[in-house]
Amino acid sequence: MLGIYGYITSWAVYLTAGTLCYILFYKATGAIGFKPLANVLRGIMIALIYTPWYVAADQDLMAPAVIVILLDMITIGGDAFIRALVPLVLALIACIVIALMAGLLRSLLTRSARR
Repeated sequence: MLGIYGYITSWAVYLTAGTLCYILFYKATGAIGFKPLANVLRGIMIALIYTPWYVAADQDLMAPAVIVILLDMITIGGDAFIRALVPLVLALIACIVIALMAGLLRSLLTRSARR
């Protein structure tokens, strides 16, 4: 098992790599002409990269929810992956709603500024 410093170091490496991947994804989705679609895709990527969940039900260690889902499906099998799927789906829904609302608010503000 990792000690607490190994745990913190691994999270730091993961967050750094996730941020670099998100920056590349952000630049790649900048080429999409339909900006609401680009913003929704960016929100989905944020939720997939940064949503954490507990590794085990009786521990307080956390890992990315996508990794917990994959490992639960591989090791435990059955319906065990649902415990990490629920917060991931909630984070995905929240990011999609926030991206769409931000786009709607932006369009309303630019429309009112033109008048």
